[in-house]
Amino acid sequence: MKEHYYTIGEVAKLSNLSVQTLRYYDQIDLFKPAHIDTHTNYRYYKDNQIFYLDIIKSLKYIGISLEDIKRALGLTSEELLVFLEQQEQRIEQKIARLNEVKYTLLKTKKQMQEQIDIPIFGDVYVQVEEEMPILQVTTTELTPTSSTNTYYATLTKIIEREGSVLNSRYGCIFPLARYTDVHSIIYDAIFTPLLTERTFSKLSPNIKQTIKPAGKYVCIAFIYHPDTYFSYYEKLRVYVEAQQEAYESIVYELYMPASFTFEYEKKFIVELKVRQKINCVKNLV
Repeated sequence: MKEHYYTIGEVAKLSNLSVQTLRYYDQIDLFKPAHIDTHTNYRYYKDNQIFYLDIIKSLKYIGISLEDIKRALGLTSEELLVFLEQQEQRIEQKIARLNEVKYTLLKTKKQMQEQIDIPIFGDVYVQVEEEMPILQVTTTELTPTSSTNTYYATLTKIIEREGSVLNSRYGCIFPLARYTDVHSIIYDAIFTPLLTERTFSKLSPNIKQTIKPAGKYVCIAFIYHPDTYFSYYEKLRVYVEAQQEAYESIVYELYMPASFTFEYEKKFIVELKVRQKINCVKNLV
């Protein structure tokens, strides 16, 4: 049976590829014509070559580089199977990463919505909250007037080392008690909320991955200033002590930017939270 030849235009239509693409594939020795007319320089392709274009398109669709496709076309069937299994694993990793990115986006949107939905600044309010995974570092000398940058940088390095996403928020933990002034409040830990569900490995003894538990919280929010911080804390403490419900003796302090626009003097919202007793904080590790 006489072999049928196709012009480059006909192959372009059959394969839904442009003539320019086919010429480029020829230049890089990925898909060459079976015959080139020396007088007209026209390219001609055989029937059985179209099959290879389908393979090229399939591999390119899943993100394989043209160089790797070129190498794959020279493999035996057994070698090609191994190659495809490797690509499958790579795609699964990409899917997992994209799912993590999607989860991070949803968590970030939720946090921003919660910030927008703060009922009123300077007054106590009650809200039900979901559990919040956090990464925290122990501290023993910091107060609400201290700089927490060094501790926050420690958490940042761990999160970035694991290839995770950094939160724009950070917080502190200290005991609920009667203090004399803002300087007598001593933090037990500095933390940052985690935007992913991954578990962090090889943490030093003073750093742990844990959870701010879900539940009913009594809260107060205000724009941070060292001169007014203590009065807002006292307002929350007095409210808690006046309630008949039992509350935990832990204060979660959460810092967040008041806005995401560029400002020379950045303002921060502080939200203090005390949880009604239900169950104990649970660790991830």
